[in-house]
Amino acid sequence: MKTKLLCALALCGAGCASYPAPVTHLASSVAATRGAQEAGASQVPEAALQLKLAEEQNSTAKKMMKKGQNEHADFMTLRAYNDASLSLALTREESARRRAQQSAELARLAAERERESVAQQNLSQ
Repeated sequence: MKTKLLCALALCGAGCASYPAPVTHLASSVAATRGAQEAGASQVPEAALQLKLAEEQNSTAKKMMKKGQNEHADFMTLRAYNDASLSLALTREESARRRAQQSAELARLAAERERESVAQQNLSQ
């Protein structure tokens, strides 16, 4: 009975230890984090928070991999990737919002100039 229990535990341990290192997922999450950084996520408060989470999760995943905790590290890389992707999306959203505001302001100024021009023409007639 003791032997069967030990064998079962050994097999379970061997199965858990055989989880491959999430090298590909780590590379993807690091690249996504870098992409968010380059897009300017640190300048957008909501995006900066997600970026910081992604950076911390990448660091934690690397530490877990060194300890042989590959399955947990894999989950951490997936979280990091998703947080970095969210950071990038928030950055792009903010950029699009700013461009829309600038366009609206330019359109308002153009309409104002047009009204002034029409008023000038009416006065000169």
